[in-house]
Amino acid sequence: MKNHYTTYVVAILFAFTFFVSSCSKDPAASVVPSSTTYTLLNSNGFLAFEDQVAFQAYVEKFQKNPSDPVILRDIQFLESQSTELRKLDSVSLSQMAETGDLTGFEHMLKLVGDGDDKSLQPIVDDPTLSRLINKDGLIQIGELVYQVNPSRVFQIRIVDFEQTKATFLASPEKVAQATVYQSQPANAIKNTSSKMLNKVESNSVTYENPGQGTCRFTAEVYLLDLGFYRKLAVRVKHEWRQRFWFTYYWGNSSAAMSMEGNINFLEYYTPFSKHYSATTQDDYKIETVIDETFNYVPLNWATNVGTAICRGRNGFTYSLNF
Repeated sequence: MKNHYTTYVVAILFAFTFFVSSCSKDPAASVVPSSTTYTLLNSNGFLAFEDQVAFQAYVEKFQKNPSDPVILRDIQFLESQSTELRKLDSVSLSQMAETGDLTGFEHMLKLVGDGDDKSLQPIVDDPTLSRLINKDGLIQIGELVYQVNPSRVFQIRIVDFEQTKATFLASPEKVAQATVYQSQPANAIKNTSSKMLNKVESNSVTYENPGQGTCRFTAEVYLLDLGFYRKLAVRVKHEWRQRFWFTYYWGNSSAAMSMEGNINFLEYYTPFSKHYSATTQDDYKIETVIDETFNYVPLNWATNVGTAICRGRNGFTYSLNF
């Protein structure tokens, strides 16, 4: 049994499989009849929301009904993160992991680990937000344009963005009008390429399954922190170690799993407690969203006492505390 803190190491093909599973049946892939009605997609190629209230209402509406025709019209021509990641194949992902060259995907994926443990992590690890943020990590809320990067979120007024667009897209840190929201204290960011906007604490166990090889069962609490949007969730997942040419990676593998526990968390420094329970008989992941906040409202967890159980592919049962 091994504990992992601060970062979450996801398999080379996890980002691809995760977004395929959440987007391969994406209703937005169908062409929606054109309309002269106003849509959220602006001339810069990213969505623009009137304000934080409108953004929050839209996200909540999207979560409840992803097939809403107004939403499909808004995003059908958006080059979103999920759309772009869905285009990747195993060869491209393996090359990225091998060379470390994420050109074109530096706002969507992050390379983590060394050697055979190299893996790719989706920066915006959320099926809804990944469909609203474009491939360059951009989204506009009110007068501010946000750009998601591996360790920080840049923000700039739309009028300044229009005047410095080329420079901002190439090197936002060089634009004087741009400010930085950091998910961690400045002194904790030692290397932009080794930090993430995700805070994670996890526990995992590996086992051998004859005929399949090494499998891994993981349970974790994680916080996706984009500033303008934060999500606290718990999840369990099952993977198996695969080999693609000369590269190893952790790929998704279905199993019977369950999790149950109690988590204490803070929203705007107000304490809350929540009980969670979920189960699956044949899936690679279960996720339960504990809380979401918008407009830089602080969100974090204090303690979590949970138990996760997996019936391994080898017939044995494994239990984790996390």
